[in-house]
Amino acid sequence: MKKLLLPLLSILLFASCQKQVSTNDASEEVTGEAANKQAKFTVCHYDVVTGTSKAMEVPQNALAGHLAHGDLEGDCSAVLTTICNKDWMVRNLDISTYRNGDPIPQVIDPTTWGDLTTGAWCYYENISANGTIYGKLYNWYAVNDSRGLAPVGWHIPSHSEWTTLENCLDAISPTGNVGGKMKEIGTTHWTAPNTGATNISGFTALPSGYRFVDGRFLYMSSVGFWWSSTASDTNNAWFRYLEYLYGNLWTGNNVKQFGLPVRCLRD
Repeated sequence: MKKLLLPLLSILLFASCQKQVSTNDASEEVTGEAANKQAKFTVCHYDVVTGTSKAMEVPQNALAGHLAHGDLEGDCSAVLTTICNKDWMVRNLDISTYRNGDPIPQVIDPTTWGDLTTGAWCYYENISANGTIYGKLYNWYAVNDSRGLAPVGWHIPSHSEWTTLENCLDAISPTGNVGGKMKEIGTTHWTAPNTGATNISGFTALPSGYRFVDGRFLYMSSVGFWWSSTASDTNNAWFRYLEYLYGNLWTGNNVKQFGLPVRCLRD
């Protein structure tokens, strides 16, 4: 009787092991399939070693990490342009937190907006659909906040960096027409005649308008504005702007409570 029990026990143990192996293999296969089925996102990835950017696909669970390290969501040709060996974002900034994750307050009330001495943002005319096209309007206190408005790997261009861009574009043949070389072509967003617009730089400037210190919104479709990171004095800061009637890139400075868009430049 003992001789019969030993072979039977061996058969049962073998079957149990086979069942365990099959279960583990199936679990690994399901896990692998789940990973493969994750939504894929295209990011423009910057290689710090080579100093070049390239498009790559990443799974959904890796997207946040890429964005946190300065990559941009989308194909490189759609999200950045290289002008005189400097990478610029093609779209105005549209974020509501500082680099460390702290929220930037959205301020709608006009009186509150004009009294601010700390960072804030709004949409043009407080309509979120405008943000989809033109990005957010920030006061200069948000630009200058030590927590960082630009994403990792990027910064708000200084007054001198804007001047470098201007001089570079001015020298590109045909010379002059700096603003025209930056403006989006056509009148989908710009008021006619959108003088000089060629967008040969790829900057794709849009007429965002701005928010005045008293809370009013002015000049959407006719003028595009961008803050610099440089103060001109205690109460004012430098900015750049383009107009629908001219092909120039203009320089201005005004009070820090103004609400203007922001473009970012690669570090």
